[in-house]
Amino acid sequence: MIAKEILGRKIIDKNAREVAKITEIVFDLETYDVVKIYGASGNPISKKYCEILPSDMINIGDYLLLNKTIDELESNNLDTLPKDNPKTISINNSEGKTVLDAKGNIAGKIGNIEIDLDELKLKELTVEKGSSFSKKTKNVISKDDIISNGDYIIINKVFDQPEEEKEQDETPEEKDD
Repeated sequence: MIAKEILGRKIIDKNAREVAKITEIVFDLETYDVVKIYGASGNPISKKYCEILPSDMINIGDYLLLNKTIDELESNNLDTLPKDNPKTISINNSEGKTVLDAKGNIAGKIGNIEIDLDELKLKELTVEKGSSFSKKTKNVISKDDIISNGDYIIINKVFDQPEEEKEQDETPEEKDD
């Protein structure tokens, strides 16, 4: 399932009470397993966040079902979302990140992030490239294609350029041939 579709889903505790709405998903950078989900409740001025571990979850469908009560989660309440540490990356900090190919060229930006909800793992990323004047190209990469993930994402492959980009890159002499 696409990560953007998961954000905003309601979180329900084991007593069938609404806890919060999913606001962030955090992955481990080595395994790309989901390590935490954050829920938000309250109004924008006094928003509170709760940290939910995979061991706290029963399942994610239209709702995220928990095996804990609201009271048991209160010890995990936060006033702000924590920043990513060097070993994790969050969904909101991944989308729109620039992807560099194996030759050091811009492959595009992260568009969609696909998550396997049964295994709680990153499944694939969609890399989108294009401008407002040309058609966007979309390429799909798996977690195995990622060499490094920091300020940029570096992948171990090179995508073919669309025909229109190839024509723009040719010199006038090459076009005459």
